[in-house]
Amino acid sequence: MKNRFSRVLSILLAVCLTAAIAVPALADGNLAELFYGVSIYVDGDKVDSSVESFIKDDSTFLPARAISNALGADVSWDGTTSSVYIDTLKADPKAAEYLTEYFKIEPMTGTVSAETYTAALTAVFGEDAVTMTGTTLADAVAATVANCGLAELPATYSAEIAAASTAGVMGVTDEIAATVATALDASLASGTWNYAAELDGDTATQLLMNAVNIAGKGRNYLGKISDPDILAKLQASQKTFFNFENETLSSLGEQLVLAEASTGYNLKYDGYNANFLSKYTIQYGHSDFAHLLQLIPLLNREGIDAKVALEPKTSIYEYMVDWGDPTKVPSTPTYALKPIEGTERWLCYALEFDLKFEFDSMEQKNDFDRVIMTYSKKNTANQNEDGSFTPSLIYGAWWQPLYTSTVPMEDTESFSHIYDNVIRDGEYTIHPFSKDDGTEGIAAVVAEKAPELKVELVDLYVNNAFYRYLGGEAE
Repeated sequence: MKNRFSRVLSILLAVCLTAAIAVPALADGNLAELFYGVSIYVDGDKVDSSVESFIKDDSTFLPARAISNALGADVSWDGTTSSVYIDTLKADPKAAEYLTEYFKIEPMTGTVSAETYTAALTAVFGEDAVTMTGTTLADAVAATVANCGLAELPATYSAEIAAASTAGVMGVTDEIAATVATALDASLASGTWNYAAELDGDTATQLLMNAVNIAGKGRNYLGKISDPDILAKLQASQKTFFNFENETLSSLGEQLVLAEASTGYNLKYDGYNANFLSKYTIQYGHSDFAHLLQLIPLLNREGIDAKVALEPKTSIYEYMVDWGDPTKVPSTPTYALKPIEGTERWLCYALEFDLKFEFDSMEQKNDFDRVIMTYSKKNTANQNEDGSFTPSLIYGAWWQPLYTSTVPMEDTESFSHIYDNVIRDGEYTIHPFSKDDGTEGIAAVVAEKAPELKVELVDLYVNNAFYRYLGGEAE
């Protein structure tokens, strides 16, 4: 309940932050001294505003809209009550795209009927979903609360608590106060909405997307590249990883490598799926967590922001002797090289991870390759006699960094088409990659060694360095 009190600012604040700075101010009948030219920074970025900030009587006065925008909050003005509304519940600008990709819900526009919104609820929560009755936003919120796991919570609100929690929120009656208060406290709904209004497409989309997240049906991620605590969250997450196993798939994966149908495979578990929007997503694979701790700040420095998810995987792949003498590579609990009996070939067994990025824009997704090729890709031409590289690389740079997109990249010269030959056994999958002409070889091994399993071909677009590795090239 306590955070409800920050939702509404009185008319006094609006006057102080706008009209009052345009004229000399009076204090106790005397002219007050005002100091202009105050610069405001949020996380190191200067806040720009058409309304100038100032200091009066040792108090700093800031424009509400500029500060709200800088903090990612919504701000609105209700002229009927002379109130400014500020809410920190962030809207998902890609909500409509997400609902379409994962639930086949067509974008909702204009006034949304109860039938349309109920159909959307059914697409997310199943045929037993509670239906929307009525036409207002409050009616939609009531149905959404009932479906996303909050059904019993409104009954725990007394009339006094419900009234205090919704004080100043538009269109809330006593009958719906407890339900709206539940939605506000659970960050399902916004304190800037008018709950007596007809349900519109934008609000319906955000409400449903918030419900998807609360119900655990949305993205599975830790934060954004720009978050100040993202490295700490990644550290905490990787400490929970374990080297999971599926005997059937592991045996099959090794047979694929031995038969030279694939250079390697990844074993993954469904529970770690990021569920990102394909259009904006790149998957980046690596084995060293110290590399990740430098990659994230590097991307932040280069102006690239994205949602970040970490998916562990167990990898078995062929070690190329050009990378160094395999007999001199030390083993660790998460990394070991083993010779293939009767050959001069070696297999690497490693606990690795896929770092998933859902970028804020397509421009940033397209710029990712430039950053990796400049700061995280070893090249013989750039290697110095002492083994260092110019320009300098971040820790753990690879000769063949691996990153893929499931949709075509705009830069067709830097990415090539391959297939992810997905083979499933329950909640586990292996992912041997192949060039276009390599799928038949994988299918043949599966048919011989594990005929009960099927191969699903998934289009991937991979960076050229790894594409060359699939063809047996060392760089």
